[in-house]
Amino acid sequence: MMLRIPGKGGLGLAILAVIVLAACQRGPEKPAPVCPEIAIVQDLAELTLFAPGAGRDLTDVTLEAKIAEFGGFCDTDIDEDEGIGQVEVDLELLFQATRGPASTSRTAKVTYFIAIADRNENILARETFESELEFEGNRNRIAYVEELTQNIPILAGKRGEDFKVFVGFQLSDEQLKFNRNKFGR
Repeated sequence: MMLRIPGKGGLGLAILAVIVLAACQRGPEKPAPVCPEIAIVQDLAELTLFAPGAGRDLTDVTLEAKIAEFGGFCDTDIDEDEGIGQVEVDLELLFQATRGPASTSRTAKVTYFIAIADRNENILARETFESELEFEGNRNRIAYVEELTQNIPILAGKRGEDFKVFVGFQLSDEQLKFNRNKFGR
């Protein structure tokens, strides 16, 4: 709606209208809580497992897995008086996996982690999880979703946006080196 005030006295009426409208507000609106930033660690987003032995070419691969995407939401519960509480982050991680030509099993296990860090990326908490994959029938490719909840304690003066959540596979030094060579890093 547009209010048009004609004549010379329009400026005074416009100022009066602004004052009246401002008085009608109930107070400042609280901004919606900001969730922590969530990131899949690029060097740790993929896992390649090889058959025992020194071979490291395509024919030696038993499993390739990838953390493809994430989704989810958060809820902040902070005591207004004390300024402390928690942020509950509900994560949905989409994994994709492919059986390699050297695989002799229809199952595999992968280990991944979720780490909570502060704004400066100092790790405050870290937890590892294990998933058992099953390639049913003659399927050699699967996708699955892991659902997890992480609770982050919030101290006075902190908010959800003061934290970061990192996700990645738990890799050995050799596996990390393989990923970095594969991606040219």
